[in-house]
Amino acid sequence: MNEVIKLIKSHTSIRKFNETKITEEQIDSIIESAMRGATAGNMMYYSIIKIQSKELLSKLAKSCDNQPFIKDSSLALLFVVDNYKWHKYFEQRHISETFSNYKGPVINDFMLGIQDAMIAAQNSVIAAESLGIGTCYIGDIMENYEFHKELFNLPKYTMPATLVVMGNYDTRPQIRDRFHKQFVVFDDIYPEINTDFINKMFTSSEKGNPDFAEKFYVRKKDSLFFKEMLRSIKLYLNDWTKK
Repeated sequence: MNEVIKLIKSHTSIRKFNETKITEEQIDSIIESAMRGATAGNMMYYSIIKIQSKELLSKLAKSCDNQPFIKDSSLALLFVVDNYKWHKYFEQRHISETFSNYKGPVINDFMLGIQDAMIAAQNSVIAAESLGIGTCYIGDIMENYEFHKELFNLPKYTMPATLVVMGNYDTRPQIRDRFHKQFVVFDDIYPEINTDFINKMFTSSEKGNPDFAEKFYVRKKDSLFFKEMLRSIKLYLNDWTKK
């Protein structure tokens, strides 16, 4: 099997890091790899904030839904949807004087920024893991709008898309099962999703326990962190949707 494909197929999140630091050379390689990811119109609608401060990592360990392992990481990369820089460029070039319909970035820009940021993040993960460095995505960075906005001095038209924590490690957890390919990959068109399809999809995985749906809903969808994430995302989106 091709080594790159083997690496990707063996991905698992690492939540226990040792004290061995990631070198500056490795960090540069990871970030350069992230920046070579595909980007809409070569606009690079994102920014990357490099975090190594233990004080800052400790704050994130609390603000990102109380996950202590974050503070033990050697490096965290914050991938930010960033339409602000292009907006400032258009302002400086007086674009609105020529194109009166320009009122600032809109939801299209936001969605392209999400795509750009997540592609860059995934490139960084693949690069890190190719160097033997463990990674874990932290989606909870989208929560706590006011705190994170102030913590990172985030201006209008920016939003944290994801945080990736990285570090060296001693042991890898077991790879978790995914849904079977037949329930995810479809030929040409989206199929009819009937009761039989759903039953087979869930009974074919670790999610097949009869009470899984209720327990999962309570743990994730009905949780305080999920509600806080919704609140914060709505506040971020105001920049793009209210003109």
